Amino acid sequence: MSAGLDALYSFLPPPASLIAIALLVVVALALIFMGKKVAKALVFIAGGVAVALITASFVNPYLGGLLTLVAAIAGFALGGLIAIFILKLGIGVALGILGYNIASWLGSYMVVGIVVGIILFVIGVLLSDKILAVTTVLLGSLLLIQSLNTLGVPLLITLTFAALLAALGLYTQLRERKP
Repeated sequence: MSAGLDALYSFLPPPASLIAIALLVVVALALIFMGKKVAKALVFIAGGVAVALITASFVNPYLGGLLTLVAAIAGFALGGLIAIFILKLGIGVALGILGYNIASWLGSYMVVGIVVGIILFVIGVLLSDKILAVTTVLLGSLLLIQSLNTLGVPLLITLTFAALLAALGLYTQLRERKP
């Protein structure tokens, strides 16, 4: 067993440990093949729930009952859409900060770092779907490698299998769907 997950599953009996690892493999495959959709769905749900709860807590004293429920449902939809927009913006901000830090680290002037950061911010916003797909494929592949390694599968086989699945998953997530 791998040292990383070995300590995590040491308290579980062997059948429960195998079930937990099997669930991690399923999550890894979901991230590899549908990661962009899974991430967007989770972000939509999280943003929707947050805004729905805030909306319900503010309008309940004034509306009450069914109207509070309707306002919470509208808040859920609006919050989910805002969260998806913020996800794209967040990817751009993260890439912009990364570009600025790399430019500063390389010894360029602050103005050059800011320009590089702004350019990478725009690129991050425009390519956020592709960046999200690559990121989820990488995370899913790493989780798959760790899970299979914990089961005792040899590392070379695990890496080969994960690389093939990553390439297939990246192709699946990045291909353009024709209507």
